[in-house]
Amino acid sequence: MSDSNTLSVLLATLVIPVASAGIAFSIKEKFSWLIPILSSALMLAAAIAILFPLVADYDLMETYSTPWLSLGTTSIEIGILSTPVTRLMAAVVLFVSAMVHIFSVGYMADEKNTNRYFGFLGIFTFAMLGLVYSTNLLITFCFWELVGFCSYRLIAHTQQKPAAARAATKAFLLTKAGDVALLIGLLILWVQNGTLDLAFITSTSGIWSTVAGLCIFIGVVGKSAQFPLFNWLPDAMQGPTPVSALIHAATMVAAGIFILVQLVPVFTPTTRWVMTAVGIVSALMGAAGAWLVTDIKKILAYSTISQLGFMILALGLGETTGAFTHLLHHAFFKAGLFLGAGAIIHAMHQATHHQPGFDVQDIRNLGSLRKQMPFTFIGFAIAAAALAGIPGTTGYLSKEIILTAVHQQNIWWLELAIWVMVFATPLYIFRLIWFAFLKPATHSYTVEEVPWIMRLPVIALTAGSITFLFYDSHLNSFATLVMQTQSKIPVVIMIGSIAVTAVAVLVGWLIRNRYIANTFIMQNYLDDSNAALIRLTTGLAGLTSAFDKKWIDRFIHALAYGKVALAHMVGWTDKYVVDGTVHSITWAARGLGGITRSIVNGKIQSYLLWAIAGLLIFIIWMLY
Repeated sequence: MSDSNTLSVLLATLVIPVASAGIAFSIKEKFSWLIPILSSALMLAAAIAILFPLVADYDLMETYSTPWLSLGTTSIEIGILSTPVTRLMAAVVLFVSAMVHIFSVGYMADEKNTNRYFGFLGIFTFAMLGLVYSTNLLITFCFWELVGFCSYRLIAHTQQKPAAARAATKAFLLTKAGDVALLIGLLILWVQNGTLDLAFITSTSGIWSTVAGLCIFIGVVGKSAQFPLFNWLPDAMQGPTPVSALIHAATMVAAGIFILVQLVPVFTPTTRWVMTAVGIVSALMGAAGAWLVTDIKKILAYSTISQLGFMILALGLGETTGAFTHLLHHAFFKAGLFLGAGAIIHAMHQATHHQPGFDVQDIRNLGSLRKQMPFTFIGFAIAAAALAGIPGTTGYLSKEIILTAVHQQNIWWLELAIWVMVFATPLYIFRLIWFAFLKPATHSYTVEEVPWIMRLPVIALTAGSITFLFYDSHLNSFATLVMQTQSKIPVVIMIGSIAVTAVAVLVGWLIRNRYIANTFIMQNYLDDSNAALIRLTTGLAGLTSAFDKKWIDRFIHALAYGKVALAHMVGWTDKYVVDGTVHSITWAARGLGGITRSIVNGKIQSYLLWAIAGLLIFIIWMLY
């Protein structure tokens, strides 16, 4: 394709989501049934269109920009960055968004306010594409904020659920804490480089470069739900399940990783080691959380935290190719898992609508769905295999690249942490599959497979999670083919990865009958721990409240009363001493002036009178 055709296609992929949102917001309620169809068709068209420059121009690296505004001597340009990385990321965003739109046709069929739902899905997709294409970090930050706002509106879409509103507010506030740090980091970069154009930002050393990198990373920690700003992501599961798939797979949490892929080469070693440490903690905490909770969507949410920590760990070690490849692969299999979970929830709602209060998202209430939902089971199992890193899946390819990068560091505690995560991931995802599909059902109900409009997206995402579809001389994924990734994986890593994964699955199978008891025990332990923490927090709050009332408030009141008394004293002094002195001098000057004015008045009689008076005074003074 020519450069002009590539630019036209990229511009079209930006305009189409906006057009989809405009249609959704403008169509009247009478014809609201058209909104899901038109929005899905437009997004699918955009996903197909992006394939042409992606396949035709493997190595094309071009920047299309135009001046936007000037600040003093600095000119800011707005444009589109066309590289293999940006085109691949845009393709994944559009494909996952298209699948979410199509799945939502069935999932949101009986819901209200579908115009607002599909409208914000379109804006959400546009914001993420703008962030991906941006050539300037200031423009990137604008789209970054728009991504956060759209996620807030979509999480809180179900207005009759107060928990959804609270979760949306929590997500908005926690991510904003990171956004402030990100803005500070960008301003420091601007001062250091004189520009925020990605092409001209260079690596520098010094304390301020480290501060800039850490501030940018804090912004990513908030948006990508890493330790310690991670607890908004499980709560965000209050939103519709397709929204969860889009947030967790290709948009909001992926935005932070994509920013790091672009900027990690200019970070200082100190910043990268901080990233590595945070990545390890987040990966292990996410895996532990996925093992402990029993809500099917929260399990996947904690899994996302863990996988993002895995990517940040790789980026901290400088392995950008492995981290970015895993980000692309993760988008497919995690979106497939979330849409599969959405299919389960939808089918269970249909089967248990006569049982109010039945929690269809609690995996302990599920079971034996492999026979009643075979398509969903196959799709979910393949996506779960990719998450676990089973050979033949895309997750296996990118996991091996990252494991190799960690192995080359030759740091025992780092390698131990990564192998613990490799073991934990198959363990918690097998637990989910066992409860949902394999164990005997805990209730007698008839569950029907979801409609084809909801099955097809799961199948499509599942197809993107396997590697044998892209076989040349060895297994590849679409992402590794486009990026022409050639990574040499040591035999010891391959054998070790397969062995640890197999042991994890075997352990999961052996303790499958103890899962229920273990789940209750761990859940009770978690609840007891939370209760103890709440009691400790409440006690500390009571002590601090008493100290505040008895000492701090009294000190503030005494200080306030002292200031008021001092103000009265100063006021009295000013009124009666300062103003009195000034007024006395004024009156004296006025009286003296009156006397002198009466003497020098131009009348001969006055002069003679004062002369005689003066003569008399002189005579009296001489005589006496």
